[in-house]
Amino acid sequence: MINKDLLQPNRKLRVFLIIISLTGLGVIFIGQRFDYSLLLSDNFNAQNQFIINRIIRFLLNDNLVLLLIYGLFYDRKYVKFGLAVEAFGFFFLLIPYFILRYYTPIDHMYISFIHRLIINPTLMVLLIPAIYIQKLQN
Repeated sequence: MINKDLLQPNRKLRVFLIIISLTGLGVIFIGQRFDYSLLLSDNFNAQNQFIINRIIRFLLNDNLVLLLIYGLFYDRKYVKFGLAVEAFGFFFLLIPYFILRYYTPIDHMYISFIHRLIINPTLMVLLIPAIYIQKLQN
């Protein structure tokens, strides 16, 4: 027999997941100047350090928001959709951002808005009210 708590977690587990995700997002925000590339190697040049740090921070932020979505709604289809949004952000926002930053003569001021959209989990956080509205309509 399957344990029903595995299928529908109790309130304490959901609150725990929400607290963990919000705490993690806060820690990442407070430590935004932390150099994650040093965890891999100390032989990277400045450009590679920047790219590695942004990729790791992007993945941490987005996955913590996915944990938040899971804690709030406890539905795998929303997590799967969130993963699709994360993949979209990685391939269609983060990688073009690196190309614009390092391989085009565009001033960095103009792409700073893209930087904020990518590094802060803006797209993922916008999923929360969208999922809530969809659940209300169903």
